[in-house]
Amino acid sequence: MSSILAQIDTATGDLPTLMTLFNYSPIINGMIAILSVIALLLFLYQLLTLNLGQLAPATFIDDITKLVLARQYKDAVTLCRSRPNILAASIIQRCVENAGKEQSVIMEMLDSEGRRRADIVWNRVSYLADVSNIAPMFGLLGTVVGMIKAFFLLPSQSGSIASNVLAQGIGEAMATTMFGLIVGIMALMFYTIIKSRVTRALAEVEQLSHSIADHIKRDSEWAPPHNPSQNPRKKPGYQKSPVIDQDDNPTLLAQAELDDDQHNAGHSNEAGRA
Repeated sequence: MSSILAQIDTATGDLPTLMTLFNYSPIINGMIAILSVIALLLFLYQLLTLNLGQLAPATFIDDITKLVLARQYKDAVTLCRSRPNILAASIIQRCVENAGKEQSVIMEMLDSEGRRRADIVWNRVSYLADVSNIAPMFGLLGTVVGMIKAFFLLPSQSGSIASNVLAQGIGEAMATTMFGLIVGIMALMFYTIIKSRVTRALAEVEQLSHSIADHIKRDSEWAPPHNPSQNPRKKPGYQKSPVIDQDDNPTLLAQAELDDDQHNAGHSNEAGRA
């Protein structure tokens, strides 16, 4: 402890350097440093991968839109399956695979698949939030350990030095808390930046997916029926003959009157012969 006291310039009151404070508790501070590196790498990786250009590339959306407008649904499904790393691919695939169903069914599948893929993205983003919570906990652990050491050294010191030893021990213990808070604040800032970018990107993906679903709906409404059973032809055996009213047909009425006259004439001739 006396060597640590010697590191503080009592004349000028200069505090120890960051490296000196780091060496007070190298194990815990080293773990905090590792967390800082992890947070920085996660931030850079997610900054490059979690954006609209990666979640829903413009070229991919254009190709899918052209295939849907041309009603080439099989080719659209094949294209979606060939790009599994694109978030919008699996969502649009579910829409295209169910193109012949009702719009409510398509929208329900779109929402369920969108929530599933969005949960995967948010799970990746949450790693930064985890680092922002774990780093201060390590700092608090270092503080508790340093305080325990300081209190256990007090009985071995004389009364005049005891206060200095206690103050120095508390200062060492608080160093780990400082490093933990620094890393935690940095990770939380990274998390906030990534969260805002992901929120905007997911909103754009949802809008594009709904646009594709609307194209499918319009194509289904205006498309001619492809199933012959929807427009059956009448078979000759099942056609009914039209019922013709004699009163509405002068030809049939005249023919009926002629038959009656002939029948009456026949009866008259038979009566005369008798």
